[in-house]
Amino acid sequence: MVVAAELWRAAFTHPRHAFVTVGTHLAVASTHALGALALAVALSGIATRHSATIAAGLAAVLGLALVRAAFGEVEANAAGRLGATVAGTLRDRALAATAVPTRLHDVSARDGRTLTTLVDGVDGVDAYVTRYLPVAVTVVVVTPAVLVAVAVLSPLAGAAAFVGVALALAGPMAWRRAMRSREPRHWDSYERLAADLLDALRSMATVRALGATRDLRDSLGARSDALHRATVGAMRISLVDTAIVDLAVQGGYVVAVALAATGAGDSHPLALYAVLLLASEAFRPVRDLAREWHAGFLGMSALPGLRAAGAFDPVAEPAAPQQPGATRGARLAFSGVRFRYPDAAEDVLGGVDLDLRPGALHALTGESGAGKSTLLDLALGHLTPTSGTVLVGDTAPEAGCLAVVSQHPVLFHGTVRANLAAGAHAPSDTDLRRAAAAAGARDVVAALGLDGMIAEAGSSLSGGQRQRLAVARALASDRPALLADEPTSALDDGNARRVLAALRDAARDRVVVVVTHRIDLLEPEDEVLRLTGGCVVTECREAAR
Repeated sequence: MVVAAELWRAAFTHPRHAFVTVGTHLAVASTHALGALALAVALSGIATRHSATIAAGLAAVLGLALVRAAFGEVEANAAGRLGATVAGTLRDRALAATAVPTRLHDVSARDGRTLTTLVDGVDGVDAYVTRYLPVAVTVVVVTPAVLVAVAVLSPLAGAAAFVGVALALAGPMAWRRAMRSREPRHWDSYERLAADLLDALRSMATVRALGATRDLRDSLGARSDALHRATVGAMRISLVDTAIVDLAVQGGYVVAVALAATGAGDSHPLALYAVLLLASEAFRPVRDLAREWHAGFLGMSALPGLRAAGAFDPVAEPAAPQQPGATRGARLAFSGVRFRYPDAAEDVLGGVDLDLRPGALHALTGESGAGKSTLLDLALGHLTPTSGTVLVGDTAPEAGCLAVVSQHPVLFHGTVRANLAAGAHAPSDTDLRRAAAAAGARDVVAALGLDGMIAEAGSSLSGGQRQRLAVARALASDRPALLADEPTSALDDGNARRVLAALRDAARDRVVVVVTHRIDLLEPEDEVLRLTGGCVVTECREAAR
């Protein structure tokens, strides 16, 4: 028996579903034991040629079978709800732990590994909590009761059955403990292959253009071979595990039956039949436990990945209510903001002081590596200042408080409408079309329609089309500030001027900050902020040129 404390806690976090699932399984197991007694009564009636006893025994067997079927149906429904609830909880916690700012700058994080944990790892937990866990409780509760009943009828047979059960439980546990290091290696190989496959799919066009398909194929082949070796190793462990259980069960039962038959003497046939059938029922939960262990193996092997993903972390406390007077007004302020990346020798930002408000488009310029994207990440809450404060209105930035157009716009698989409406509060189709027109994406919406589908990552569109739709999405939102990182980099001059005009128009009632190198497209009324030496200085448009 393998007890994964995290999975037990996850199951009994939902006590109603867990107790109904376990309780009905115990009831089903009890009907098996009672059915064995009823069958023993029927067989003793046959041996003594007592028709009333035969009829009573068979009627009890039939009645118990019907009761067992009813309990089994209730168990199946409860187990389905338990599995779905536990999986949903673990997946939500892992997603919450994954979608954190620090992950954006974690070079060791790989999307393929995370995806495998969130899907296959969490789904593997279902078999453990809905099948293995109830059987484990049955082994603890029902098996001892049946062994006691066997021992009452035949002490020697009860002792033999007890030894068999003990060996069937302890033997595999000792074996698994000795081989424990193999299981994480299996899951690790599985995650690594999944991560490489996702990378390969994303970069296939580039790999083909570089002529590196053979190298990629060799790399994936090596990963696949590693997973194959780990899987074969896990299967060998499982085969030995099964052999230990079968030997213990079969040996214990044979010895128990032999001892019961030898010591039967002149006892009533009912006692002998009861020992023979109950001894078998004593081993039933143990056999079921071995079978369900294999069903729940994926969930068990995924435990390291689930732990790393934060699936078992405590739920974070809800954010404190906003204090009276605290607002998300149209203001973005940096006060004495310094920031240094881990292991960096010096600060990227060395004391930025800005108080940005609506009324003008704020154009942030500077050489590559000056810290422009870092400043935006600080405003978005993706990074935390080494010192100083960042405020949106008069509160710290948090998820969803700003609209953003990233340097590499992200579109989702779905309709044009769903992409444009993401982050907005129930915009109408008219609102979405108006935002698309302002961003120069009228032709894209006209060609596809709002119900037209967009491929994953917007791969069905050109870079310029993705950029214009991302700007339209930001314009359609009602956030107090809008940050755009190089929103015109993939656009021709005409569309670039149209996009900047739309952002300039939006700047009338919200803060708009645009990172750009295209100073020639700015207007005299735009405020130019140059980031140099870790500090921001204000320049006029002509000086910025």
